[in-house]
Amino acid sequence: MTNTARPLLRAVLVLLLLGLIALAYHEAPQNGFHLDDANNIVTHGPIHMTEFSVDALARAAREGALPQRSLANVSFALDWWRGGGGPSTFQITNILIHAATALAVLALILQLLRRNGAPPTQAWLAATAATAAWAVHPIQVQAVTYIVQRMASLAALFILIAVVAYVHGRQTQRGRIWYPIAVIAAVAAWLSKENAYILPALLLLAEYTLCREPAQRLRSKLDRLVLALPVVLIAYVVIDIALLRGPLWQYLATGYANRDFTLGERLLTQPRVIFFHLGQILWPLPERFSIEHDFPLSRSLWHPWTTPLAIAGLFAWIAGGAWLALRSTVPVAGFLLLWIPATLAIESSVVALEIVFEHRMYLASAGLAGLLALALQRLARTGHAHGAVLLSLGLVAGLLYATLSRVPVWRNPVTLYEHAANHAPQSPRAWGNLATAYETENRSNEAIAAYSRALDLAPRSAIAYLNRGSSYRKIGRPADAAADYRRFIALEPQDFRGHYALGALLLASGEYAGAETSLQRALALAAHSPLPLMALARLYVETDRPESAINALREARSRDPAVADIGYFDLLGIANARTGRFDAAVAAFTAILRADPTQSQALLNRAYAYLRQGQPLAALADFDHSVARRPNDAHAQYGRAESLNALGREKEALDAALSALAIEPGHARARHLAAELSRHSRD
Repeated sequence: MTNTARPLLRAVLVLLLLGLIALAYHEAPQNGFHLDDANNIVTHGPIHMTEFSVDALARAAREGALPQRSLANVSFALDWWRGGGGPSTFQITNILIHAATALAVLALILQLLRRNGAPPTQAWLAATAATAAWAVHPIQVQAVTYIVQRMASLAALFILIAVVAYVHGRQTQRGRIWYPIAVIAAVAAWLSKENAYILPALLLLAEYTLCREPAQRLRSKLDRLVLALPVVLIAYVVIDIALLRGPLWQYLATGYANRDFTLGERLLTQPRVIFFHLGQILWPLPERFSIEHDFPLSRSLWHPWTTPLAIAGLFAWIAGGAWLALRSTVPVAGFLLLWIPATLAIESSVVALEIVFEHRMYLASAGLAGLLALALQRLARTGHAHGAVLLSLGLVAGLLYATLSRVPVWRNPVTLYEHAANHAPQSPRAWGNLATAYETENRSNEAIAAYSRALDLAPRSAIAYLNRGSSYRKIGRPADAAADYRRFIALEPQDFRGHYALGALLLASGEYAGAETSLQRALALAAHSPLPLMALARLYVETDRPESAINALREARSRDPAVADIGYFDLLGIANARTGRFDAAVAAFTAILRADPTQSQALLNRAYAYLRQGQPLAALADFDHSVARRPNDAHAQYGRAESLNALGREKEALDAALSALAIEPGHARARHLAAELSRHSRD
């Protein structure tokens, strides 16, 4: 192939790669928010940037739910601003990041194949095929269409850029250009997700395997000291955790306090998890992938029996990779073998993360893509080019089909967790999350059934009792709701949510004494939540303690300004009116009408507040609007009569009072006013 044809071939291959990604994820923009998207994006105010400004971006970076991942938080704020909070904008950005990461994988594999002596055209064909397999593999779906996992894909993108830039600088002796790029990418990776802290180890791995010839890998004692650093680091971790219970142990222990597994169980289980994910990659049937898996813990070294085999297999993998990297003439293979455990070292070791999560293989699987490229290049070099092409086409087509099947599963929480509950029927969390998803669609009976299944599997799951109680309350079964709330309190007596839910239920039932006891207990336990105070404010209004209601509302707003919604101002307006603070009542009801001009009750309440304030003309205007909206409302007609009477328009006032009586013959105040006005007219 001529030199002039190569740029065209490269452009075509890149476009084919991007086209495959676009095809694989063309339905993803229809998918919604899920799970941690709520805490990090949907309900997190600092991300909700409505006007572009440096201050808003700085706030998103500084006050994100995970502030250490500031670059990801900034990208979320930009997407909120661009798309008005709709998920499709976030999904499209995730796909673009995935495409950029695929190009970075392609660049890395091309470097590796050139290091391995592949001819340029052959290298491009093998690298593009392997990258396409990586990009459309169904194991990547979780990292791409689960919006918050942008943190993982961004970190992977910048890690790959940093490694490619560093290696390019070393190989071309143009470090003045490439090293600053590597540094900038490294900082961006660290600001995206903490697993990027492994980057220095990846750069050292690249230095000793890709940037040096075999005879020059160990040139001095310093090189041996550098290579001993991982052993020293592992020794420190073991001593700190197992013997000294030092700073690292203290940091990790807080994470395990809320887990149903120990540090030891996680360390024993993770080798099995790694091989499980490798199995998913090598045998990628769509039904093998899920947000939840029934994956048993390794309770000891010998249970289950696969635990020692997985541990031995992982050590053999690392030892083989190290031997190939440092002793053989194919260091590229060693680099790729070691890439996988190295990129999993943080998330698959001592940190108290979930046991199984497919997105963790996003960066690690780039190592397998590189090994695939080496295999394809070797096939082509040994005269089996047609076989390599057919293998690539069949592999990419199969993976594309699997991903096209997986993407719609993430359409909404119900589709996601119906699939998860079918895939992992012994997972109480799958059933609990499915129940929550049903409840968001007002399918309360199905939610109750799913919560009950979760409780069958995990009878001490306190949150399932709390949530099922709320579903019972929603369908009008208060006794069952109260029973579930009390079960939650028995399991979690220091969690304010159980006392709050029970108090709110009793308040709605008119059991004010029991409600106040529960809500006061919730208030004592909730150091920051405004919810108990809001419920108490309603109770105080309903039991005619307006001063207490005003104080509770003031304290609730000081805890969280976001509670100042329509319900808040309604309570505030009523309480102020009952204490004779009609100016404050008018202001509260006006705030409601500014937020939603269709709030007819707020309009009527403001009209009465104006009337009691001594502003009959303003009151009449609001009463007129109320009557126009609700002509059959006796209270609006009566208020209009009072306002007209105060303005000296007695005939019109009498007509309005009679209109109120025509609507509600038992309206005592309207009858009294009508009698008085009739007497005046006779006199």
